[in-house]
Amino acid sequence: MAKNFLLAAAALSCIFLTACSGTSGYRQAFIAHADRSGLDPLLDAPVRTQTACKGVELFSAGEKLGGFVFECPDLDVEATLNELRDAGWRIEKMSIGKQIVESNESGTPLNITIRKVY
Repeated sequence: MAKNFLLAAAALSCIFLTACSGTSGYRQAFIAHADRSGLDPLLDAPVRTQTACKGVELFSAGEKLGGFVFECPDLDVEATLNELRDAGWRIEKMSIGKQIVESNESGTPLNITIRKVY
């Protein structure tokens, strides 16, 4: 009897976790419109919002990643990685491009996909 109860509880737990972990509850990219005037798009974006950002400049050796500036067009902001982190955003994916050499300087383009976690 206890074994059947534990199996039933485990099955219900699996069903509940599967229902909660589906991606259907995830929101689309946050769009800063006039109807949201007065709100900070970094701080006031809904939780689970996902967006893509690209580096404003090329990332070069010796540069600190935390101070690197990203442009996030969906949020209509430019912010450093530290500012994004402090506002509740976390990196889900980072894409590092091929090294580019321009006028004796080299660097790589960086793109990130971030999600609002709190």
